[in-house]
Amino acid sequence: MNMLATVRTVDARESIFGRLHALIAARAASPDSARVEVRRLISMAMADSWQADSLWGAADAFHAHFDFMMQTIEINGADDPNLRILRTKCRFYLEQVEALCQSLS
Repeated sequence: MNMLATVRTVDARESIFGRLHALIAARAASPDSARVEVRRLISMAMADSWQADSLWGAADAFHAHFDFMMQTIEINGADDPNLRILRTKCRFYLEQVEALCQSLS
């Protein structure tokens, strides 16, 4: 009996993007480990998509804002009031990456 189930790519991506949204919303225990995890998850989401300039641009913008958010946490702490704005910007760029990944697959 075959116990392996076929996993659709979109389902895997939805899980990846769910994890990315959770990373943005949460207080990272370690900014460096959060950066590494975010880069790994974005790469996984983009792995099955053909590479378009707009997709890479959105991913680069997301990484830049996420890195800035992690720097802010390192410098000012997780209670900094500006983190709300940075999280919103991260979510905006992440949603662009997500939409492009889904439309290109």
